[in-house]
Amino acid sequence: MRCSCCQKQLTRNLTLRELFFSTSQRCYHCEKLFTKINQSIACPGCGRANSSELCSDCRLWRQNLGFVLENKSLFQYDEGFREWIEAYKFTGDYRLRGAFATELKQMLRHYQDYLICPLPLSQERFEQRGFNQVSSCLAFTRVSFEPLLKRKELSPQSEKSREERLKMEQPFELLESNGKIRKQRVLLVDDVYTTGRTLFHAAELLYENGAETVKSLTFAR
Repeated sequence: MRCSCCQKQLTRNLTLRELFFSTSQRCYHCEKLFTKINQSIACPGCGRANSSELCSDCRLWRQNLGFVLENKSLFQYDEGFREWIEAYKFTGDYRLRGAFATELKQMLRHYQDYLICPLPLSQERFEQRGFNQVSSCLAFTRVSFEPLLKRKELSPQSEKSREERLKMEQPFELLESNGKIRKQRVLLVDDVYTTGRTLFHAAELLYENGAETVKSLTFAR
């Protein structure tokens, strides 16, 4: 059995449960790349670690938009996670999509009555990369998801400062008719929660078209 992150052969002894039921196993080195967020002491809004009350950013979103987007994040965005996402997303090592499939699948069990919607890439970015880093991770878990949104051809978020991200225009359009969304619960899934602006844009569009509830899940915060 190989490490789902670096693809090296696992040398430790695996239990029968791990062999037959686990979708993801990491070696000792790769296990240390990811720092899990304790959900019991994370911000109830954005999911920031070690902030059990609504953080200042979320209070500002509530003041400006009238709602708080309940986001859960699996891991902290630290040096280890950055190492993984650079190899996967920017270098294009598609094999890394299953690095934390077990944790992702476990979290998605809390959203079984939701339409799961990965945030899309622009067509230009998709052609450059060859895959959507979020939907590829979801597909690895074999969880069903819905492409509800289309991304406009705007400059990538990674090239923007925090201030530019917060002022960005609506980057999404509906891919499906609003009949698909009306009175539905939707879970947006993205790789990294930075300022939250992109997720809030998506949530605003879905609410405008009749969604009952919109929440989000990100791989890192």
